[in-house]
Amino acid sequence: MDFVKIRGKDLQDCIMQMKMKHGPEAHIYEHRVITEGGLFGTGLLASKMYEIDVGIPEKQNSKDRIEKKLKDLKELIKQKQKPELAIINEDKRYVRTMEAVRPYSERRRRASVSERYEPIVIDEEEMIPPSKPSQVGLSLANVPEIYEKPSILKEIPQIPKRSPNLDKLAMRLQAEGMSESYTQDFIQSLEGHLSSVDVSRYATVCEKAVNLLEDRIQVDFDLFSGTPRGKRKVIFFIGPTGAGKTTTIAKLAAKYSLHMGKKVSLYTTDNYRIAAIDQLKFYADAMGLPFYAAKDVRKLKEAVIRDGSELILVDTAGYSHKNLENIAKLKDFYQAFGEKDYIENILVLSSTVSPSNAKSVAYAYDSLGYKRILLTKLDEAEFLGSMLELADTIHREYAFFSVGQDVPFDILNASKKLLAECVVYPEKLKGIAGEVFDKT
Repeated sequence: MDFVKIRGKDLQDCIMQMKMKHGPEAHIYEHRVITEGGLFGTGLLASKMYEIDVGIPEKQNSKDRIEKKLKDLKELIKQKQKPELAIINEDKRYVRTMEAVRPYSERRRRASVSERYEPIVIDEEEMIPPSKPSQVGLSLANVPEIYEKPSILKEIPQIPKRSPNLDKLAMRLQAEGMSESYTQDFIQSLEGHLSSVDVSRYATVCEKAVNLLEDRIQVDFDLFSGTPRGKRKVIFFIGPTGAGKTTTIAKLAAKYSLHMGKKVSLYTTDNYRIAAIDQLKFYADAMGLPFYAAKDVRKLKEAVIRDGSELILVDTAGYSHKNLENIAKLKDFYQAFGEKDYIENILVLSSTVSPSNAKSVAYAYDSLGYKRILLTKLDEAEFLGSMLELADTIHREYAFFSVGQDVPFDILNASKKLLAECVVYPEKLKGIAGEVFDKT
């Protein structure tokens, strides 16, 4: 057995040098910390080094190695038959160290060199390497664990980055009125419907966005929708002042009377704005339709009893969404109608209001129980993202889109595709226009 000294900056450095220079048969018998240098021999500013004593077995020929292995195997069998147990710690499991399987002759030689030798511990059921290798009597067989353990950083899954085109669309939708939470939810859903090739092209991302937004829009543009057979349809158009209720009612009256051949009559309960009454009466006279201005519930009931139409369109006074008491008073007019009437409320909402204002109006009129929204002033709007989000969030359907002041043409049936395209391509709003109704 030959002995050499190895120095390094730390213990692992020394072990690595031992492994590279002398191979796996070399063993550490002693290690210590020493100092080198220093100022004028005082030890000041001296550097610390690690030094180990290494034992190197003498090389043997092939015959000697075979005989030695046979001898070691016999010794190992004896050790298995009569195990020598040692308890490391009462709270820990028994473990078998690498010394337990080292040749008996080799262990005897090592014991003569150092008395501080790690005890032999045997477990017949399993072998578990010690959690921390002993500094004294350290074997190279335990060292590879230090270098073979995978880095923790490699085990952390890498979160894939989202496509720049998706981020670009998300930022634009938020800038155009959609809330951050709704936008991120939609973009996440959109990402799952795109291939790696699709996300690389912004035009394809936008096209797919239109298709997915269509799935989030509900429309119903039949005013008679949901009306039981044999009943007359009565529709109250509710909403704040300036939303465009009066003009919109005139457009729908023309659509259903002149182009669809329905018997339509117009009513107003707005006793606050004389101009609104005159305006609706003007449209009714021009189309030859019955018109009634009801000052109270009693007057309205008298007019309804004499009315023989199949569709009644009621214009209501515009109240601030903050005045919940006046909004609730609109329910009083429902008493004027009987069992043969089927009443529905449609919220008229301007597309030019802010997202927060539109949300406040929608929730304020919710007490009246409306199911559909009529969106006005699309020709004046910049973006429609917040309007799509609002209807999707409160689970309401769109009935019609008003796109100008021209009566009766500037109104369109609500369209999923049109609204989705205007959200993704807001430039389409500049050229939007009504259409001439086909008589059916």
